[in-house]
Amino acid sequence: MDLKQLHYFTAIVEAGNISGAARLLHISQPPLSAQIHQLEEELGCLLFERGSRKITLTPAGKLFYERACTILSLCSSVQKELQDQLAGARGTLRLGAVSSVSSTVMIDWLASFYHAYPLIHLELSEGNTYQILEQLEAGLIELAIVRTPFVQHGLCCTYLQKEPLCAIGAQHYFQPFSHASLSLSQLCTLPLILYRRWEQVLTELLRQQQLQASVFCKCDDARTVIRLAEEGLGVGVVPHSALSLLQNAQSVYRTIQNPALSSSIAIVHNPHAYLSAAGKAFLNHLTQYADITTE
Repeated sequence: MDLKQLHYFTAIVEAGNISGAARLLHISQPPLSAQIHQLEEELGCLLFERGSRKITLTPAGKLFYERACTILSLCSSVQKELQDQLAGARGTLRLGAVSSVSSTVMIDWLASFYHAYPLIHLELSEGNTYQILEQLEAGLIELAIVRTPFVQHGLCCTYLQKEPLCAIGAQHYFQPFSHASLSLSQLCTLPLILYRRWEQVLTELLRQQQLQASVFCKCDDARTVIRLAEEGLGVGVVPHSALSLLQNAQSVYRTIQNPALSSSIAIVHNPHAYLSAAGKAFLNHLTQYADITTE
């Protein structure tokens, strides 16, 4: 048994038939079939059910496919690790980030990282938290920078900084309130523009205090929340660092008085996926910006 046979076997399973696998592998069908027969003889069992146009795995074939994928993935990781070791801190890092981070605090982070590692190039994807985590799961990016709340199960999360949520809007919305911060009961009197994924958190907090919000608009991007608020359409709720995106000098903000209404920036990776030397360098570099917590 060798790696070529494992590669041939997994190609047949993933293509669904021998002819499709042969095309993908750029070889003819007879030598491919011969390799599989040789593999079955060496293993002492059948891997495929014969007599069907579409490939069907035997119970032994299903187990062998799982193990073959693990072995091939491990071999690929070893090759990449050796290449990284020879190349040093260089290469391309595929990174994803939510807009409320990529447009604000991450600019300074990237500038600092560039000065420390000038030979590492970046490919940056931007989107909302769901989109970025989907890219991470699909292996399209190595690291994701997102905000809480998000589903953390199965991910390795390093929390970089925690910040309060703020209410922003035209001056007249805040005239009834004398303090520089807002309570939940005061927030409920305003027409709110919310991040969609914070709606559940806010709704639960209000339910506990027998309060109800007046929501004018729900959206998925901090920049949209801010633009709508700057147009006077309501009061936007955003993380404190997103205030740097404000363009209207007439807009004002108030910090929301509730520890539960806060947002943490997290850098996330899949512990079961390969993390390149560039990815490790970026992860280590960001730890200088905050007291970190890893889960």
